[in-house]
Amino acid sequence: MSEPRDPRARVAALAGGVVLALLGFLFLLNNFYRFLDAERFWPLFLLIPVIPLAIQWLEKGREAAGTVIPITILVFYCVHFLWLTHTSWAGAGTTWPNFLIAPGLGFLLLFFIERRTGLLAPAFVLLGLGAAFNSAIYDSSLPLGGFLVLAGAILVLGSKKKTSAQ
Repeated sequence: MSEPRDPRARVAALAGGVVLALLGFLFLLNNFYRFLDAERFWPLFLLIPVIPLAIQWLEKGREAAGTVIPITILVFYCVHFLWLTHTSWAGAGTTWPNFLIAPGLGFLLLFFIERRTGLLAPAFVLLGLGAAFNSAIYDSSLPLGGFLVLAGAILVLGSKKKTSAQ
């Protein structure tokens, strides 16, 4: 088998191999100690699509930076569902605003990679709505959600003025 010449392809192949080796080690260890329980750790299966997406991002670089959004969403939801299964789904009815926060974080991370200001508007709107709904659910007077929604609206209106002026 020939070695890939591109350093990014080598890194991606190495990362995939390390992930598979760690999974194999985990399952082997589970045969001895029985700590993996499908009822508690099913959210880890949400990370399966993250592997090829991360490999694609590592191989193509900024050209495939858009994969950051689904990677962020899947990792966030995995952690969210792991927490809910750990707490026996206590309060699951009040955590729905987190489904708005995950894509907002994805847009924000993509902004940090690509530096396109058009990505800030959906990021601030989604994060702001998630924060506003969370503060309403938990009777918090923290106005962070409102400020983020306003910042997103200002960015949207500001970008429309720039495009109409050009």
